Amino acid sequence: WLTRRHSKNRQKPIKARAKSTAVKMFGKFTEGLSTEYVIREVLLGITICFAQIPESVAFAFMANIKPPIALHAAWIVGFICSAFGGRPGMVNGATGAFAAIVGTFIPPAGTGNNGEGVELLFPSVMLAGLLMVLVSVTKLSRFITLLPSPVMLGFCNGLAIVIGLSQLHPFEDHETHHWKEGPEMMWMLIICFTAMIIMECLPKLPFKIFKVIPSSLLAIISAIVLEFAVVRNFGSRTATIRDVSEFTLDTAFPIPFFISTEAVSYDLSSILTANGISKIVIQGIFLCLVGSIESLMTAEVVESFTKEPGDGNRTVLAMGGANILSG
Repeated sequence: WLTRRHSKNRQKPIKARAKSTAVKMFGKFTEGLSTEYVIREVLLGITICFAQIPESVAFAFMANIKPPIALHAAWIVGFICSAFGGRPGMVNGATGAFAAIVGTFIPPAGTGNNGEGVELLFPSVMLAGLLMVLVSVTKLSRFITLLPSPVMLGFCNGLAIVIGLSQLHPFEDHETHHWKEGPEMMWMLIICFTAMIIMECLPKLPFKIFKVIPSSLLAIISAIVLEFAVVRNFGSRTATIRDVSEFTLDTAFPIPFFISTEAVSYDLSSILTANGISKIVIQGIFLCLVGSIESLMTAEVVESFTKEPGDGNRTVLAMGGANILSG
């Protein structure tokens, strides 16, 4: 009997045994995995990373804060919400609505600089995170289903307008605030429309490679190639992320706002004043409302595309924890 049992195990294919072991160890997480799926997900992650950098910088200018602050907040929130959130297919990060609200609290102080009162922003974001956790615990996210369809449509259109307008600032001169002119504007338009055409047209071509590699990643690569292989060789140039805001080793890692270093230091004396506390509470409530509603409404839109139900409470809970940590 033992001989027959061992012989059956030896006859069982190695691949089949490995697959059954993987399913037992990881359960549902291995379901649907394939080489094509993994490649596509990795490339999509790289694409989102590339897309978040200029977007975070743009929203940092809108919010009147330094770009490194926005970048660190974007990757922390994106990682936590993607890992622990309840909505597959949605990646949280820097948003136009959040930046627009923050921009009303902090006055402008020049491109790439922190406005006055930026030290109140960090505890405000942490308070907003705590309120989001409270929203999740009390299951208030279920009331998002009461919103009528026209509100969802208006939200999507309004968000598109906010994001679209935030992308126009590179075409303006930072000193005169007028539209750029000459070869720089011409090359910027060429790069812009080339990227748009690639994103729109390549997925429609009947080639499998364009189904695996995201068109947005190809658009970013084409823009880089055009800039450094064509534009620079013609004796012209367009502004890159490094030209707008150079990142150094001093800002390469997130530093808590209450720790002072040679590169980063904030005046925290106004936080514990009556005026400071009132501003933190007001800003925290506004940020919680805007962040929760925007995230839940975006999740509803994503659900209409993927046809897969999400968990609104888990989404808000992950976003609350992410904002507490990023703040």
